[in-house]
Amino acid sequence: SFLGETKDKVIGEEMKEILVKDITWSELKITIENQKNNKTPGSDGIPGELYKAIGKQIGPLMVEVYNEVLLAAKMLDSWREALILLIPKEDSDLRFIQNYRPISLLNTDYKIFATIIANRLKGILNQYIHIDQNGFLPNRQIRNNLRIVLNVLEYYEAHPEKQIALVFLDVQKAFDNLMFSNLGTKFENIVTTIYTS
Repeated sequence: SFLGETKDKVIGEEMKEILVKDITWSELKITIENQKNNKTPGSDGIPGELYKAIGKQIGPLMVEVYNEVLLAAKMLDSWREALILLIPKEDSDLRFIQNYRPISLLNTDYKIFATIIANRLKGILNQYIHIDQNGFLPNRQIRNNLRIVLNVLEYYEAHPEKQIALVFLDVQKAFDNLMFSNLGTKFENIVTTIYTS
């Protein structure tokens, strides 16, 4: 059976090193260039456009700071701050808090750092996550599951003598159940710091 053949893939030391290697100017430059324009900044008021405009001048300092954060696995105090805005949901009774959607505005320098870390992880995920996992991975889409269902139904129509069963699993709070220790101690410390600070 499919589930009987599952075996956890272990991330090798080489991949772990890729996750925690020093951040380079090249990595930082690409991430800054990919920042979206016209986004509301966090508590420091510095928008992504400013980083784009002066990235060459402040890039070396940012690389140094980011690598210190990686080494120490300790967030800057300003990265622990968020401005939280409540956006009203359409056509709802605004007297009730559940009819508002909270939005956290984070500082752009933190978002750049977190994007670099996320991109490193995305770069290796496809090698370790089963091909049938379609959500939240590069080049995979949840709608692929719909195509799988249609393929199975078409197969069943062509072979009605066969018995079929479709099972899809949606793991609630899946991210909270990941074993980051498999990614290496340094990377686990960074991820833990990001999500607990």
